[in-house]
Amino acid sequence: MRAPPSFCADDRLVVFAPHPDDETLATGELIQAARAAGACVRVVFATDGDNNPWPQRWLERRLRIGPVERQRWGARRRREAAHALAVLGVDDTGSIRFLGWPDQGLTDALMRDDAVAELVGILSSFAPTHLAMPTLADRHPDHSALRVMLDLALLRTDLDCIRLGYVVHRAVGNAMDASPEPARQQRKQAAMAAYVSQMSLSARRLRELAARDETFDISARIVKAMTDPLQILRIPRAHDGVFRRPHELMLIVASTSQTLRWRVVLPATTAPELGHRAPAITIGQTPDAWIVSLPPIGFPAGAIFAKIHRTQPRVMIFDRQHWSDTADLLRDAQSGAGPAIADPA
Repeated sequence: MRAPPSFCADDRLVVFAPHPDDETLATGELIQAARAAGACVRVVFATDGDNNPWPQRWLERRLRIGPVERQRWGARRRREAAHALAVLGVDDTGSIRFLGWPDQGLTDALMRDDAVAELVGILSSFAPTHLAMPTLADRHPDHSALRVMLDLALLRTDLDCIRLGYVVHRAVGNAMDASPEPARQQRKQAAMAAYVSQMSLSARRLRELAARDETFDISARIVKAMTDPLQILRIPRAHDGVFRRPHELMLIVASTSQTLRWRVVLPATTAPELGHRAPAITIGQTPDAWIVSLPPIGFPAGAIFAKIHRTQPRVMIFDRQHWSDTADLLRDAQSGAGPAIADPA
C-alpha cells in the first residue's frame, strides 16, 4: 500500500461514475478528503442507472418496464445522487453532471467515437489535478468500458493529473489505501442511505461494499507513442472448449489523434487450423489463444485495448473476461514474441 493522495485548496478532483451510487461506494471518503482541504470536486455520471428493472418492479409494484418507466427511474436516481453528494460535501448542482448514456450500453458506446470526444471536452475544460475512474479489472462491463473511454480521452489531451483507479466489483491488486476515518465512513454510509432505490433489495450488500477501505490502483499509465509498428496480438482464451454463446473480439488501437476499432465475430470452435478474415485484420487460433494479425496501421499507436465479449443478453451482467490494455506489453511485440493480454479468468 502507498500513502493516500493529499489535497490542497488549488486541487481539482473529478470522479467519473458509471452509475449513480458508484461514486459513493468507491470514492465517498476520497470526496470528503478533497472537500475538507478546500479542493474543487466535480462528479460525472456516465449513465442514470435507469436499466435497473428489479428494484423498480419491487418499489413501483409493476411488472412491465417501458421507456417512460425507465426515464422516471433514471430521474429518481439522479435525485438520489444529488442527495448523496450533498451529504459528502458536494452540494453545488453545477459540480454534478449526468451524461445520460445508456445503462448497460457503455461497451457499445465505446465502439463509437462520439462518447470519447465528449469526455475529451469535459477533461479539457475542467483540467483536473486528480482523476478517479474505474479500473479495467472491474467485472461490470459498464465500468471497464468507461475506463477504456477515459484512457482514450486522456491520450488525446495533455493533462498531467494523478489517476486513481477504483474497483467496485472486484478486488484491487497494486493499490493504495485511502486511510479511512470513522467520521467520514459514517457520512459515507449516510450518503449510501440516500440511494433508497438501490437499498430496497440490496441494503446489506451495499452497506458492506461501502464499509470497505477505499483503495486506488495507481499502476495504470498511458503510453503516448510507439516507434515500431504493431503486427501481432496473442490473446489467451478464457474459455475451455467451444463457445456456448456467441462472442466477438473487440479491438481498439489508438494514438493521440487517431483511433481504429474492430468488432469481429469469433467462430465457436477451438480447432487450431481454423482462421477467418475480417476487414483489415486476420484472426487465427491455437488451442489456448486467439492470434490477431494487423496490417500496417499508419500511425504510432499509444494504447491498445482488447476484449473477448459475449454478444447475447445475459442474466448475469458481469464479465468473465474484461477489457485488457496491452500497451505495457508492446516490448514483447517489438521483440517478435507478440504481446499477451492477461487472462483474468
